[in-house]
Amino acid sequence: MRLTANFDRLCLMLAWASGTIAACVMIVTFVGVTMRYVFRSPLMGGFEMIEIGMGLMVFTALPLMIRRRGNISVTLLSDRFPPNLARVTTTLSDLIGAALTGFIAWRVWLQGDRLVTYGEVTMELRVPKGLIAQGMATLLAIAALAFLVCAMEAIRRHRSANEPGAA
Repeated sequence: MRLTANFDRLCLMLAWASGTIAACVMIVTFVGVTMRYVFRSPLMGGFEMIEIGMGLMVFTALPLMIRRRGNISVTLLSDRFPPNLARVTTTLSDLIGAALTGFIAWRVWLQGDRLVTYGEVTMELRVPKGLIAQGMATLLAIAALAFLVCAMEAIRRHRSANEPGAA
């Protein structure tokens, strides 16, 4: 329980980071447009800052969205399932989500490793592309853990509902 609460705090901190990144992207956009139209000089690296910020914004928000079950779900059939089947399908979908997100995190990490090896950097700001990819892979791994925590909670609810004396 305590581990889950600490993980939820981590997810919340990442969501706050996502909001901060969103604010920075808005400021860079405003400054870039102002500089381009008022001073006839674009903000150097503005496009790259927005590009990197948008990617980081999505991946930092993902774990909390998963933990709060804010992902889109189609419930045409699942609303009609009996409670036990609904719990099983929820657990299975969380486990599949964890596996897929973990696989993607692994592949993104490997791509980032290749980019680091080749010394790839962005054109204007010279930010190492591999480190960006590996940061995103780490955030994806946290998202995979969020799916696993959701699956463990679904299993725990299933067990407590089946215990003798449970209402």
